[in-house]
Amino acid sequence: MIAALVLSILLSQEPPKPATPPAPPPPPAPEKKAVYTALVGGDVHTVTQGVMKGGTVLLKDDKIFRIGTSVDLPEGTTKIDVTGKRVLPGFIGAVAHGIGLSTSQGKIADALDPFSESVKLALSGGVTSIYIESGGGGGGLFGGGSAPPAPGAVIKMSYGTLDGMLLAEPSTPLLMPWMNGSPSERYDVRDNLLKARAQLEKERDFEKRRAEGKLKAGETITRAAPPLEPYVKLLRGELSARIQAGRVDELRRALDLINEFKFKAVLTDVIEGWTMADEIGRARAYVLLDVRTKEHAPKNSPKPAGSSIEQAAILRKAGVKFALIPPDSNAGTGGIAGRNLITLQLEGALAVRGGLDEQTALEAITITAAEICGVETRVGSLEEGKDADVVVLDGDPFDYRTFVEMTFVNGKLLYEKSKSPYFSHIKGRK
Repeated sequence: MIAALVLSILLSQEPPKPATPPAPPPPPAPEKKAVYTALVGGDVHTVTQGVMKGGTVLLKDDKIFRIGTSVDLPEGTTKIDVTGKRVLPGFIGAVAHGIGLSTSQGKIADALDPFSESVKLALSGGVTSIYIESGGGGGGLFGGGSAPPAPGAVIKMSYGTLDGMLLAEPSTPLLMPWMNGSPSERYDVRDNLLKARAQLEKERDFEKRRAEGKLKAGETITRAAPPLEPYVKLLRGELSARIQAGRVDELRRALDLINEFKFKAVLTDVIEGWTMADEIGRARAYVLLDVRTKEHAPKNSPKPAGSSIEQAAILRKAGVKFALIPPDSNAGTGGIAGRNLITLQLEGALAVRGGLDEQTALEAITITAAEICGVETRVGSLEEGKDADVVVLDGDPFDYRTFVEMTFVNGKLLYEKSKSPYFSHIKGRK
């Protein structure tokens, strides 16, 4: 009876279904074909490795792939003849306002506008990267009086796409209260730096004992609280601080702080730096320099004061690194021509007029400006492996008659003078 019941149950069950074979793996995505562009026959100004006559700069996707006088071009390379032209790294605006942003509020990364006409205008001047500060621009009609330094970001002039537009947006500590704040605000700045130095010493001691195997069981290091972290990064050398200091008394106050805590600092709006160039050099501070700023010394001044057209040359002699900036940190079509980022290279020409050598003038709008912005490993010179940000000029970069003919950002040709609604009608020099 029981056996019959078990047999009946077994016969009533459905036979097991065969196991479903695993789905075949999806086919591998086709490998993206590299895009090559070659600028052939121009005088290549690498900035860091000299000038190469009749050279070739080969771009692969968004990087510089090869540079030389005899470069094999892969099949399918787009070849552009630039014989008789100058090929340089894209210019860098070490400070800018109102370019590539839809709003001046909040994080810059959230306000980027790659379709801004200001981006296109910056490209027409060969500017490929800028340190953008939120808020209004500075300079105005007669220069000077720029807005106080604020947290900024380094962005590229990648017109038409957000991809690759943001280079860096560091959380830089603001040290301006040290310059113009109340006594309590100045105390807070120095106190934060003291706490950051103590924190850094704890971290170094922890790492040293860990390397020597001397840590206690379960011992860990407490990291700095978020408000203090930018100060720790500053003293660690990962960030730089911008300090507005124009005249001697302001410069001395800024240098006191820099010398005490040994951090990377960028002095902005410097007017009387030429009178104490050696002190700035010993502090290893960088300078943002507008060579057009003109300020007369007070009457009967017992010491050198005011501005000097020779400031750039004097700072160079003292070993000070600086970036050249225009009186107006915007890129637009209003105001007086030749005073904003569209003609950044003219600042180099004026510095040369004051006695600066041309190589340093070129560095001051390329590699040194990149170093000040903290992106020198990516941009600022023509080197294999760096970002393919390149400009082609029809003449000497420091000749006021020279025009930018082409501008590449991340390997893409984003500006051509021959197609520009602003400059295509202007005939180039023979």
